[in-house]
Amino acid sequence: MARVLVIGLDGATFDVLLPLAKEGRLPVVSELLSNGTSAPLESIYPPITASAWASFMTGKNPGKHGIYEFLYRQAGSLTNLPVSARLVATETLWSMLTRHGKSIGVMNVPLTYPHKPVNGFMIGDFLTPANATDYGFPISLLREVEAKYGDYPLYHRQAYSRGAAGRVLEELYGIHDYYARVSLDLIQRPDWEFFMVHFAGIDRLQHELWHVFDETHAAHDEREAAEFKERTLAFYEQSARTVQKLIDSVDDDTVVIVMSDHGFGPIHRFVNVNMWLIERGYLHLKKTPLSRLKLVLFRLGMTPAFFYNLAMLIGMANVRLARGMRNRFILLRLLERFFLSMADVDWDRTVAYSQGNYGQIFLNLAGREPEGIVAPADYDDTCARLIEDLKALEDPLTGKPIVEKVFRREDIYTGDYVDYAPDIGFLLADGYKALGTLAFSSNRVVRPVFGNSGDHRMDGILLMSGPPVRKGYQLERASIMDIAPTILYLMGLPVEKRMDGKALLGALKPEYVEGHPIAFADSGSDVARDETPYSDEEAEELRDRLRNLGYWG
Repeated sequence: MARVLVIGLDGATFDVLLPLAKEGRLPVVSELLSNGTSAPLESIYPPITASAWASFMTGKNPGKHGIYEFLYRQAGSLTNLPVSARLVATETLWSMLTRHGKSIGVMNVPLTYPHKPVNGFMIGDFLTPANATDYGFPISLLREVEAKYGDYPLYHRQAYSRGAAGRVLEELYGIHDYYARVSLDLIQRPDWEFFMVHFAGIDRLQHELWHVFDETHAAHDEREAAEFKERTLAFYEQSARTVQKLIDSVDDDTVVIVMSDHGFGPIHRFVNVNMWLIERGYLHLKKTPLSRLKLVLFRLGMTPAFFYNLAMLIGMANVRLARGMRNRFILLRLLERFFLSMADVDWDRTVAYSQGNYGQIFLNLAGREPEGIVAPADYDDTCARLIEDLKALEDPLTGKPIVEKVFRREDIYTGDYVDYAPDIGFLLADGYKALGTLAFSSNRVVRPVFGNSGDHRMDGILLMSGPPVRKGYQLERASIMDIAPTILYLMGLPVEKRMDGKALLGALKPEYVEGHPIAFADSGSDVARDETPYSDEEAEELRDRLRNLGYWG
């Protein structure tokens, strides 16, 4: 049975890779397209790192593995805590391979910390608390790596502001080079049957610097592009060279899978969903003197958006990723007590609120929320009314609808953890992004972007090659949940029946499939979900890091 090499390029999109490949800048992509199978790889909703990679490693939707975002809400409260590998409520690919005696090596894959014992090694995960020293299994391997290559860089710190593109690129290249050297070292070890390495650089580059190479973006500056565009695009070439070196390091019988957890594209306008909920009468603020004062200042423009743009103008935006996460966004920290927040919400009158990176909406449901007022009997009607109002949401600048798709949680999730899901989710038109970094970031529902110029899309990439794989073939599409069952099948192992994903047999040569009947198993479904939280200090540091990366407020 095949050995499998998986190379995760976080955020990679065919929208960027294919044009560069046609220009001859990414020969490994052209080679994989010609001699393998490709497909748009549909992410999970929301298309965000934590939930997407959890669905990759389990083959299941968030309703079964329980990860919907970077943070999870403690039952009966509005307190959000960082997710970790302990919260994945179903068996992972790493566990399945270990249980079947397969030797594995895994680098950097999000949501693997804290590491559980595996038949092989695991190292890294950017969701590791900053003060942790055990982000490797076995720990002796981590010590060996750091003795040879220096301290392991777990996460990126540099953020874009005018004049800072060079610093962002310097860090991107440096971290990528470190991961490349370590992965090319570890892949030489002869005893692995499954090897995976995750690179986050493309995702970070596209968040921070999309406008540098996209001449149509409102933030595009010709002078900045003249200095940094080629170096920005060259990062894709650097990533492709690493992919080629990793492929060249394995034998011809190894199946190679190059994939991303979601796609990417430009963003031009932010949508503040909680402001929209206020305008529509679903969310109300307290009438206390302090909340009234905050509201007056907010309407006068004293908003996080204003101060963030000010921080960018004076070159302080990089503080949000600077050393010592609690120092981030210093200007906002000093003024935070004056901004509207969830502490100013009048829950006795609030029907719904938004929380999450994609504008996810939660009803203030009686019996679930701490101060819920929506009776369970009114749940369906309230959801229906919200959905109709969302469909009518327009950009005031163009008058065009901006919500492409709306769904209730039961439309897309199944499993024991559906109750943790948002009640309503939606996808916005290209170029729009629900602003989830703070509850009330702007005093306008729709406003021009600030900070990041690119963000996630639903379709990532899938490229496969190897002896069993069809050559020059393109699947219409595949799901990120299909990758784990495909790996199990290729490695001669049974596929768990409760997986939502399906082995991608259509990507494989018919004669191979005919000679290797797929097997299924009932085992490996659920595991105990450990909700033991990080310490208060660790949780706050991780919350800050996620805010710093633009992922949560």
